[in-house]
Order: sequence, then C-alpha cells, then structure tokens
Amino acid sequence: MTHRIQQVIAKENYLIEATFFGGEIKQYDMKQLFNRFPQFQDFEKKTDLFEKVMVDQGGYGISWNDDLDLDAETIWKDGILIEMQQSPDLNHLLAYQLLLARERADLTQKDLAEKTGIYQADISKIERGLGNPSLSTLKRLAEGLGMELQINFVSKK
Repeated sequence: MTHRIQQVIAKENYLIEATFFGGEIKQYDMKQLFNRFPQFQDFEKKTDLFEKVMVDQGGYGISWNDDLDLDAETIWKDGILIEMQQSPDLNHLLAYQLLLARERADLTQKDLAEKTGIYQADISKIERGLGNPSLSTLKRLAEGLGMELQINFVSKK
C-alpha cells in the first residue's frame, strides 16, 4: 500500500508533522537522520532551511531542496501517530481511494485513461485532490478499474 502525504509542517526541535491522505497525522524526528545522512546536518547550519519543507508533487515524500528529501513511506513507518483527523477532506479522501484502487488494478494513469476515455491529466488532478469529478466520471473510472462504484452515507453519531 502506498501512503501519500497531504500536508507537512516543520515543528520545533527538528520535528516534522505530516498529514496523510487517510487523515492520519504522524510526527517524525529528523534528528535521527543527522548521523546517518550528513546532508541533514545542514538544518543546524542553516536554521531557516528546515522551515521550508514542502510536500513533493503527488505526496510521495517531502523535500527542502534538491539534496534534502524524505519519502512518505519512511515517515509512515517510523513516525509516531499523534492524531487522526475526524473528517478528512472529501477530495483528498477520493484521491487516496482512487490511487489505491488504480494500484490494486495494476494500472498506470495512462492505462486508466485509455480504458475510460478520461484524459490522463484529469485523472492526475483527481488523484492529487484537485479535481471535482461528476458521478458519471466516477462510474467510468470504476468500470475502467474493473470495479463497482459504491457510495455510502454514514451516521455521524
């Protein structure tokens, strides 16, 4: 399963707080990398660099510059779960679900585009949480994945 990051925040004492597409918020201590990867010691030399962290396109990792990056799977595996968002943003939840379904079907975005007649760029937007697909588009995506579209209304309790 691929874990993708939706948002990242630099905290004090070289801690990263990463929000994943499923709503999980994990904290990761960057100091553990200082001895293993000397390039991360740049944070101590250039104090404003650490705060410039950003999510890489697609959410597969985070980076500060061309030399400093960290993949989402490392943060997921070694980070500490500190919070679970009550209601993840629906566009990002849909994005995550589509990505997982496409990976389970072993299809690339291009493959899915060819099967559905939906532009690859539009599939990419949906998978990044930037699209607002219609129900008919979602149905075409499900059919292209060899799946059935299912929509549930759940009580908030």
